[in-house]
Amino acid sequence: MTYRADNVNAPEQRRQPASSENKVFPRIQPRHLRADLIDRCRRLARNGRGGHPWTDMDDIELLKSAGLFQTDPDTQQQGITLAGVMLLAPDNLILQVCPNHRTDLILRKVDTERYDDRDLARVNLIESYDRILSFTDKHLPDPFYLEGDARLSLRGVIFREVTSNMLIHREYASREGSRMIIEYGRVITENPSRPHGFGPLDPATATPFSKNPVIAAFFREIQRADELGSGLRKLTRYSKAYGRDNPQLTEGDIFRAIIPVPEFSERRN
Repeated sequence: MTYRADNVNAPEQRRQPASSENKVFPRIQPRHLRADLIDRCRRLARNGRGGHPWTDMDDIELLKSAGLFQTDPDTQQQGITLAGVMLLAPDNLILQVCPNHRTDLILRKVDTERYDDRDLARVNLIESYDRILSFTDKHLPDPFYLEGDARLSLRGVIFREVTSNMLIHREYASREGSRMIIEYGRVITENPSRPHGFGPLDPATATPFSKNPVIAAFFREIQRADELGSGLRKLTRYSKAYGRDNPQLTEGDIFRAIIPVPEFSERRN
C-alpha cells in the first residue's frame, strides 16, 4: 500500500491554501507509528516540565493533543497527519508518504569537488535532529566561551537553533530535500520553504512566522526548540562571538542560511 504527500514544485507550493503539515492520511492510524518514539517524546516532555499533561495520556490522546491525529474536514475521516508521519513514523512509511525527504549533511573542505564526509538522514524528524547535531559536533570546533561565570557551548546554542529551524520550517510537500554543507569558515543550509517573503532577512526587524506550527509546537514540548522569535535572536547574538560575523539569512522558495564558524586552529578570547 502506498501513501503519498502531494509533491509540488515551488510555484504550485505557494498557491496551496494551507500548511501541508495538516494533510490527513485516513489509512495511516496510530498503530502504524513507532510506539518507542512516542514514549521517548513523552519522556522528553516530562523531563522538560514536571507534571506535563502528556505523562498521563495514552498514545492516541497524546497524538490528538499534539494535533497529529485529526479529522479531515472534507471527508470526515480520521487519520495521522503529514506532521505526525514526519515526526513519529517508521522510515519506510515516511519515504512512502514523502519520497523526497532527506537531509544531506556534507563536509567539504579538502575535497571541494565531492566531499570529505557525508551523512544522508532520511529518518523521522526526532532522529534527524540528533543526526544533524552529531554531524556538527563531529566537524565543528567548540571554543572556550564564558557567559558570566559559566561556560557556554556556542556551537551547541547556535546549531541547536539552526537544526530545529531546518526541520520545523521545511515544506514537506516540496520535491526538494534539505542540505547542510560545512565549508572552510562557514556552514550553509538550504531548505525548501513556503516563503512569507523574499530576500535577505534582517533579524532586528524580521517578523516571526511559523511555517509548520504543529511541528514547531511539538518541538517546543520536547525541548527541541525555543519560543517563536527567540531562537533567531539567540542565533544573531552568539554568531558574532562564535564566527566573528553575523549570519546571512535569505528567504525564498529555498530558505538559505550562511553561518560563520571558526576553524579548529583559531582561538577565542
